[in-house]
Amino acid sequence: MEEITGTPSQNPNPQTSGLSSADRWLLRVRGDVQVEIVDDQGRRIGPFLEREDREEGLRVGWFRQKREDEGEEGRHLRQNQTLPSIFEVSIPGASYKPERTFTSVLLTQPGMYTCKFLGRSPSAVDIYLTGFNATTRLDTIYFHGVPISERSSAQFAYSTYDPPVNLVLTLQDEARREDIPPTAILNPRESQDTLPPRTTISLKGEQVIVSATDNPGGSGVLQTYYTTDAQTFSVYSAPFLLPAEAKIVMAFSIDRNGNREYPGAVLPVLGLSATHLVFTATVGDQHIAPQVVYIMNLDPIPVTGPLEWVASTNILWLTIEKKEGRTPDLMTLSVDRGNLKPGTYTGDVVVRSLTPGVVYAERIVSVVLEIRADQEASSPGTVG
Repeated sequence: MEEITGTPSQNPNPQTSGLSSADRWLLRVRGDVQVEIVDDQGRRIGPFLEREDREEGLRVGWFRQKREDEGEEGRHLRQNQTLPSIFEVSIPGASYKPERTFTSVLLTQPGMYTCKFLGRSPSAVDIYLTGFNATTRLDTIYFHGVPISERSSAQFAYSTYDPPVNLVLTLQDEARREDIPPTAILNPRESQDTLPPRTTISLKGEQVIVSATDNPGGSGVLQTYYTTDAQTFSVYSAPFLLPAEAKIVMAFSIDRNGNREYPGAVLPVLGLSATHLVFTATVGDQHIAPQVVYIMNLDPIPVTGPLEWVASTNILWLTIEKKEGRTPDLMTLSVDRGNLKPGTYTGDVVVRSLTPGVVYAERIVSVVLEIRADQEASSPGTVG
């Protein structure tokens, strides 16, 4: 990455680009994309391309360019796969530092530039364009989380002579075309914010409340995301009900400069392998097979660690083998029918987490014992 220093200045109008006095422009791209820049004279920065004169149809990673001035039509350009680390830098004064998931380009000459971002794999791409002059860092135009895949691309045109007030990034694939405005116009102080926001989670009954704050003097919170299964993430906008099938309650925030906290606020969930057990026996049975309940932290990532737990019951005919421990763990439940007469007997085993901040910290296993007067063979059963 290019290291450019300067004294931050305050932008009196954050709604404009604030780049009119720039004499250097730094483009930074975070995501799995190839970056290509072409100026108004056809000079370019990007991966080395070889030309194909034959019309062979579209291929992934190929770019079509008409050269009408040379009487050629449908000429193809593609990166030479035998020389994947060779790059072209034909724009005077420019430097190009490509990496797999981060690329920076420094432009030092005024001009009209078309900046292209070509997907290599599905990626949420962050794009920053920052202006500098001899003494000052200027504003940054920021696009957050642009969804680019191997079948799509994005681009914008930028004139240093007449910086656009409303720069638009065009995202395009085989099925659609979308114009995306900047996520934020960052003043010099905001664009140098390197600290992520801080997110907290609180529970009010079955309601989950998430809040986020940025560091003092930071760029401000952009969005907060949450999940209860570590697979589907949603943008938080209001308190939501805790789902019964939750495996984790996790929330994290991103600020207006793209700083993301990880893992953010995380609450583990206490889980049991079964919440309903049935024992069956006949009057003549001397032994009833015990049953095992596994006790676990349902966190699928995992980022929260073991949970301390204890178990208790008021069932006189039930014995709990191992009444406390740390997840992952198990407890064994055994029946002592003694002189119980034929009939149905019920009770509960309560499993509690002693670890602070656990969701569903108390779980109940309902236990049923059926003693039959007939001579049917006994068999244990487990439900849920």
